[in-house]
Amino acid sequence: MLGKYFDTAGSRVVVSTGEPVMENSSQAGTLQIESLELYYGDFPALLDIDLDVQAGEFIALLGPSGCGKTSLLRSVAGFNIPQNGRIVLNGRDVADSPPRSRNIGIVFQSYALFPHMTALQNVAFGLECRHMPKAKVEERARGALDKVHLGDFADRRPKELSGGQQQRVALARAIVIEPDLLLLDEPLGALDKQLRLKMQYELKELQRSLGITAIFVTHDQEEAVAMADRIVVLRDGRIQQIASPDELFAQPANAWLAEFIDAGNLLSGPPTVQPNGNWSAKLSDTIEFSAPMQKGVEQKTASLLIPQHQLQVTLATSPTPFKISHLKPSGLTTTADIRWEAGYLRAQLSAEDALCLSVGASVHLAAAPGAGLWLAGD
Repeated sequence: MLGKYFDTAGSRVVVSTGEPVMENSSQAGTLQIESLELYYGDFPALLDIDLDVQAGEFIALLGPSGCGKTSLLRSVAGFNIPQNGRIVLNGRDVADSPPRSRNIGIVFQSYALFPHMTALQNVAFGLECRHMPKAKVEERARGALDKVHLGDFADRRPKELSGGQQQRVALARAIVIEPDLLLLDEPLGALDKQLRLKMQYELKELQRSLGITAIFVTHDQEEAVAMADRIVVLRDGRIQQIASPDELFAQPANAWLAEFIDAGNLLSGPPTVQPNGNWSAKLSDTIEFSAPMQKGVEQKTASLLIPQHQLQVTLATSPTPFKISHLKPSGLTTTADIRWEAGYLRAQLSAEDALCLSVGASVHLAAAPGAGLWLAGD
């Protein structure tokens, strides 16, 4: 289903009752979404969505607010019933099935913990709804809390836990039912930066160790890159690209996507055709960047992408239109913002190369050999 792309929730608590799905264990954790369409009245929330998720994958749904990522997650969970298309979980079409019949664990941004219950009771709730023997319920619930490093906090209520600890309880509650699919709707959004970075690592490690297939909603590009095996980028209810993080930055599908993920410097066209067939973008009388034309990209709307690490910056001995406006050291590298009449460019330099630069200095620009990619505009 990826061929058509560039190959490269409220606060409800959800409990699966564990109704039988498929006996073929080789399909456990697989998900196929085919030609999915969802409308809220006349508004198209999702259009022509195709996605094939393999068992054990960690998929990020990425996009700006209102792009459809949460609507897609809620459709997979069973809270939204699509007007068209299929949602095939473990080989069974569940597009019209209620949430309780999809062996799915869900973690919301709000965590949605029961305030009157202890951490152990919150985690055990889903198992109790399955009428599991009491001794087995406690054993499984304690085991899930141990997996998220909260075994010593079993008797505490949510108000006695930090935000990160509450997030872990919500995660334990989702995994205790041994779901075929784990859905996460911006579960780290309420955490501060340092705790969020730590939880990114812990969540990814837990997902890998358990082998659970996971789909993660986020609007944070760095979070998606840090955690996902593949990223699905949505815009206005449509998938723009499905790719690994490396592929996404190396070969973004279009100029909008390159700008959204901050893949580099975008130079608007239209380009000039050179004798060798390359297209070029002229920044000044002395600076011109060129790259091979790309199949399927219209010349009149094309934009040239120059990644930040491939933009070369050297100190000029005389005034130029390009001046350093900001320098941001970051260990071994320094980010340099360069102002010019059409806006600004950004370069990622080695700390050593940036030593000779200062704010206000005139600079010369060049592109590294082989740099540059022409992308389609809107």
